Amino acid sequence: MAAILITLPCEYKAEENGGDSDGGGGTRTSLVPTVIFNYLSLSTFHAFVLSLLFAFTSSLSALLMHGTDNGTRNKSNYSQLLRVVITRCFGWSSLAFITSALAILFQALLLTATSSPPPPPPLQ
Repeated sequence: MAAILITLPCEYKAEENGGDSDGGGGTRTSLVPTVIFNYLSLSTFHAFVLSLLFAFTSSLSALLMHGTDNGTRNKSNYSQLLRVVITRCFGWSSLAFITSALAILFQALLLTATSSPPPPPPLQ
């Protein structure tokens, strides 16, 4: 996933911080892909990346828990039930995180498709 995000054309985008209690604010810059996330805030891209990471992590955890046996056939029904419940929780959380990532992606695509391109620079 990181290799795909690195290959996208990116630019540094600045966003103002809310400021501290002493009134000092500031700006922070971060690398954001300009193909899709150009018209959204910086935190939206961060939410997209985090939801993708959590979706892949929870789906891998569900697959690993589903694939292991570790002698649970001879144990009580409670341990087998607990393993099934935890595996399903990982699966559902993976589904929720990938749904949120797709919603953010579709919002970014919609805003990119409906926004007008910037005007060309004036001729000298």
